[in-house]
Amino acid sequence: MKKKDGFPGQNSYVIPDGILQNIRKSPVFGDLHLTDIGYYPQARHHFRERPKGVNQTILIYTVSGSGKIMTGNNETRLIKDHFFIIPEGMPHAYSANQDDPWSIYWIHFSGVKAHHLAKPVLQPVPVVRSNTSRINERLNLFNEIFHNLKRGFSVEILEYVNLCLPGLIASFTHLTQYRSVNEHFTNDPVSQSINFMLENISQKYKLVDLAKAVNLSKSHYSHLFIIRTGHSPIEYFIQLKIQYACRLLDANDLTVADTAREAGFEDQFYFSRQFRKVMNMSPTQYRKR
Repeated sequence: MKKKDGFPGQNSYVIPDGILQNIRKSPVFGDLHLTDIGYYPQARHHFRERPKGVNQTILIYTVSGSGKIMTGNNETRLIKDHFFIIPEGMPHAYSANQDDPWSIYWIHFSGVKAHHLAKPVLQPVPVVRSNTSRINERLNLFNEIFHNLKRGFSVEILEYVNLCLPGLIASFTHLTQYRSVNEHFTNDPVSQSINFMLENISQKYKLVDLAKAVNLSKSHYSHLFIIRTGHSPIEYFIQLKIQYACRLLDANDLTVADTAREAGFEDQFYFSRQFRKVMNMSPTQYRKR
């Protein structure tokens, strides 16, 4: 099977050509603007082929799984926590790994600045998860754009998302500068730990794993964390997961079961119990409200 789109939980938006014509004339963002954006989770059988390329620069970012990208005569494997930029006009094809299909965020962007910002090209670039990597903030920016485009293509919405776009691209192309804001947290184990939780919000960790991530014993780590936050590390991690789940419920049409998996809960009913404990209502009630 080969699928261009249509994956459970996907979120994607294509700006109509008629609207793009007006965007290109804009003195505010005509030189760099969004044409398409999306998120495909666990995109089994995903495949696209463009023998003549397209008139936009494409950025593909894997948050799980893997796939491959063919550009000219070169084939590149794209694994978790890497991004790849395909320049405008480059013939290409890409596909998800059959056994471990990727979950990807992707952007098509255009304008005279796109060529200069689209570096490095034609090579996978790692986005290593660390205490300073700010991956969760990047994903929040994707969701911010999704949330606004869901409301339509009004002038104000398009102005806002296109003003967000340079920062989103820079979070990939200027990784060192993007991460520098968190460098002052690197010697603080509690802040370090919270950053680690945010960067790995979909993972499952025990107390010993969280303590190990900041090179502390379980007892010392728990003591420091409770003093600083008023909660145990595991309680705090669950709260962050529920906050993340709330954003997912706000921003897209994922089922409760899919939302639970995205937040790192294998058991939907356990997720619902934890959600109710934190939010004082069920996930379904939250979404209706």
